[in-house]
Amino acid sequence: MKHLNLGAKFLSVGLLAVVIPIIIIGVVSVYESSRSITEMARQGMIGIAEGLVDTIGVGMGEQLCAVKNVSFSNSVIAAAEKVAKEGVAKSQQEMALVEKELIKIKKSEGDRLSSINLVDKNGIFLVSSDIKTFKGTNVSKREYFIKALNGTPNVGSVTISSTTGRIVCTAAAPIYSSTGKEITGVAMMSLELKYLTDIVDKIKTGKAGYASLVDKNGLSITHPVKEYVLKANISQFKGMEAVTRLVAEGKSGIAEYEFGGIPKLAAVAHEPVTGWNIIISLPTAELYAPARSTRNVIIVIGMIFLLLASVLFYFFARNLTRPLVNVVEAAQKIAGGDLAVEVTSEARQDEIGSLARAFTLMIHSLKEKAQIAEKIAASDLTVKVTPLSNADTLGNAFATMVEKLRSQIQGVIEGVNVLASAGSEIMASVSQLTSGAAETATSVSETTTTVEEVKQTAEVTNQKARHVSELGQKTVEISQTGLKSIEDTVNSMNRIREQMESIADMVVRLSEQSQAIGEIIATVNDIAEQSNLLAVNASIEAAKAGEQGKGFAVVAQEIRSLAAQSKQATTQVRNILFDVQKAIGSAVMATERGSKAVEEGVKLSTQAGESIDVLAESVTEATNAAIQIAASSQQQLIGMDQVVSAMENIRESSLQMASSTKQTEKAAHDLHNLGQRLQEIVKLYKV
Repeated sequence: MKHLNLGAKFLSVGLLAVVIPIIIIGVVSVYESSRSITEMARQGMIGIAEGLVDTIGVGMGEQLCAVKNVSFSNSVIAAAEKVAKEGVAKSQQEMALVEKELIKIKKSEGDRLSSINLVDKNGIFLVSSDIKTFKGTNVSKREYFIKALNGTPNVGSVTISSTTGRIVCTAAAPIYSSTGKEITGVAMMSLELKYLTDIVDKIKTGKAGYASLVDKNGLSITHPVKEYVLKANISQFKGMEAVTRLVAEGKSGIAEYEFGGIPKLAAVAHEPVTGWNIIISLPTAELYAPARSTRNVIIVIGMIFLLLASVLFYFFARNLTRPLVNVVEAAQKIAGGDLAVEVTSEARQDEIGSLARAFTLMIHSLKEKAQIAEKIAASDLTVKVTPLSNADTLGNAFATMVEKLRSQIQGVIEGVNVLASAGSEIMASVSQLTSGAAETATSVSETTTTVEEVKQTAEVTNQKARHVSELGQKTVEISQTGLKSIEDTVNSMNRIREQMESIADMVVRLSEQSQAIGEIIATVNDIAEQSNLLAVNASIEAAKAGEQGKGFAVVAQEIRSLAAQSKQATTQVRNILFDVQKAIGSAVMATERGSKAVEEGVKLSTQAGESIDVLAESVTEATNAAIQIAASSQQQLIGMDQVVSAMENIRESSLQMASSTKQTEKAAHDLHNLGQRLQEIVKLYKV
């Protein structure tokens, strides 16, 4: 249904609204009519059967009443009583009277009676209206005789008369004595059933229906098929079990059965006097034919109504949907953005006309909104939007949008002005930062070069300190040798001259070495001063470098510490060297006096020994100082390596900072340009 258009839906719904009641009414009507007609047919069949039963009951009741009247006849009672007491031979006169009476009664009944008979207690015929035929016949075994002898008037079974060849039955009634206490015989009438069978045979139910009379045992008394009369029993026929059961039970009712492959319906009516049953049989198809005809008539009428309703709903749906199609086409154009549409059917006074007029108003409203949108698109925010009502969602939304855009654009203008000003300031700051970064990079490069030079100087100082250490060790060895010579001089004055010459030579060389040590100490002192100066400069540059120069400041502090240690060591070495020079001076004076006066050799040798001892101690101290200087120089060299590595890192960081500063400068320039562009854009809006 969801894929159908409105006309098809309306037509479908209308047809369903017609078809469903028609179907419901038709089904109910067919069901009720079929049920009613079938029930009427059933009741009609039962009525016919019961009518026949009543007719048979009345006829047989009359015959039974007639035989009772015969049994109540005084002559019959007297004859039967006398025969019972005296025998047949002595009762001839009475029986003759009875015979005349019976013949008279038979003649008065006409063809309805075949014969009237008087039977004794032993079942032997005594008197008969047809004495020649029945005299001497014994019926003691007959059921009707036994029942009558027991005091029950009854109608016996049906047979074919041997004399007439007609269907007859016997009605029997007991003959009581004059006292009324003893049964002396039985009065019987053989009844012709032709008038009954003719009535039953004439009954026709439908085209293929028929009526049949059967006795209490199911034997056919009448039947459309003459061969079945008094020869066929309904229990012999397959499929008639339900009918047989009703007959056997002596009940009236309706039974369905199948005979010869044809479904049939039988109405069974029981006659209580004779025990006979009337069976009205009718094919089921013929029974339901009126119901089918009624159903067909209802279907035809329903189809006619459906056709008329289809035509009516078609034209009604067409009249309804054609204007709606125009409105839908206009709505589709509006949905596609085309507002240059016109809606017809405005002249109609129904809901469709109202819808068309509403669409026209909507188009005008949308056009106004489109004009407002065009002004907004042209950056004109001075436009004024007036909603049609509080429920005008689009108008209220446009009004709110214009107000918010106006407020936002004003805020954007203020923000852009602030952004442009901030961009200019950032750009100026970044330019200054770029210049400072370039200067910092230059300073770091110069500092790195200076540190490289200091490193080379430290290496030279280290080499010289090692040389001083080696000379100190050699001086210690020489002092030890001089001490041994003094001891030899004390032991043998004969070799004083030779030893003095040797001492003079040693003293000269020692003087030369002392001078070399003084030069080295001066050099180390200069290095310490330069290191201290470099450390100060490095601290200044580290302070300029900020966070990236903190590590270099630590290294500069270490260099200043090493420079201070070196200066202290040189001071100690200078003092020791001064003592050594004094000792050397004394040695020179001693050698001069030794050469002048041998007599004072022992004394001078002793003094020389003491001086040599002092010299040895001084040389030892100088050697230790030289070793400390060498160690300090080694530490200074390691510190300078660290300074060089730190300066290299600072140089790389400075280069990276310079590169980042250039990028920042570019970003600040772009930000400044963006601020200028935003100012140009917001100038387009009118607020």
